[in-house]
Amino acid sequence: MNALFILIDQIISLYLYTLIAYVIITLLVQFEVINKYNKIIDIILKGLITLHEPLLIKIRKYIPFIGGMDFSPVVVILLLSFIRNLLIDYRLSL
Repeated sequence: MNALFILIDQIISLYLYTLIAYVIITLLVQFEVINKYNKIIDIILKGLITLHEPLLIKIRKYIPFIGGMDFSPVVVILLLSFIRNLLIDYRLSL
C-alpha cells in the first residue's frame, strides 16, 4: 500500500515538473527567446501540449484570462499540491 502512495506521489511530481517546463517553454516562445520552428523545440512543445492542454482547457472554462494572463497553470499547480498533501497526510495516518 505504501508503494502505491509513493508511485502516485511520483506521478504527480513528474506532472508538476513538466507543467512548469511547459509554462517556461511557452513563455520563451512567446517572447521569441527560442524559435518554435526548431525541430527539437517543436517536438518537446507538442508533447507538453498533448500532456497538459486537456486539463488546462477545463480549468480555463471557469477561470478566464485576467489582464491577458493565463492563471490556469497556477490553479493546476495548487490543486495538485493540495492532492499531494492529502495523500501524504493519509499515508502518515495509516
